[in-house]
Amino acid sequence: MLTVSIPIIEKGNRMNEIQEKTITSVTVSGSDFRDLIAGALTHASKDETLARLCGVYLGREEGRVIAVATDRYRLIEGKIESEGEGESKPIRLAYGDAKALSSALAKVKREKVTLTLAGDIVSVTVAGSTYTYTAHLDDLPPYRHLLDEADRKPVGFPHLSVNPAYFADYAKIVVKGGSVVVRQWGEHKPYHIEIKGTPVEWRAMLMPMRVRD
Repeated sequence: MLTVSIPIIEKGNRMNEIQEKTITSVTVSGSDFRDLIAGALTHASKDETLARLCGVYLGREEGRVIAVATDRYRLIEGKIESEGEGESKPIRLAYGDAKALSSALAKVKREKVTLTLAGDIVSVTVAGSTYTYTAHLDDLPPYRHLLDEADRKPVGFPHLSVNPAYFADYAKIVVKGGSVVVRQWGEHKPYHIEIKGTPVEWRAMLMPMRVRD
C-alpha cells in the first residue's frame, strides 16, 4: 500500500485554507486532455469513504495542466502543454464527475478544449458544449517525493509480482508504438512506471504483490 500523507483540516477551518479565488482559463489539445483524464481515472479510488482520494486532481503548474490520482495501491501524474495565463492549485474532481467528463470527451479528436478553473468550479468547453462541475478544495496529498527518481539507482528484480488487473490498465494509456518502462529502487519498494510515446507526460507507481513460496 502506498503511504500518502493526508493532512487533517478541522471542520469550520476550511475557508482559512482556501486562498483568494483566482480564475485560470487555458486552451489545450482536445485529444491530449481526453487522454489525460482517462489515464488518471485508471488509478483513481472509487471508494467514497476515502474522500480525498476518490477522483482526479486537476490544476495548472509551470504552463502545463496536470492530473493526479491514487487509490493507495497505485499513483499516477500526467502533464500536458497548455496555452493561456494563470496557475491553479490542484483541486479534486469527484470520481463520478471525472468519469462523466471522460465520457463526454471520448469522441474528441482535433478540437481544442478550454479548461477554466475558478475557485471550486471546473468548466470544460469543447465543440460548442460546456461541461461544468463543482470540485472539492481538498489539499492534494504530498506525493512528488514518491515519484522523484533523482539520485536513485534502479535494482534488478528476480521476478515481477503485480496485480495483473492493475498492470493491464497501462495498456489503456499507452498508444501504438509506445512502451511501458518498469523500474524498482529496492526490494519490496514500489515499481516506478514510465509510459513512453504518448502526448501526455506520465509518471506512475504500482505496489508489488507479496508472493508466497
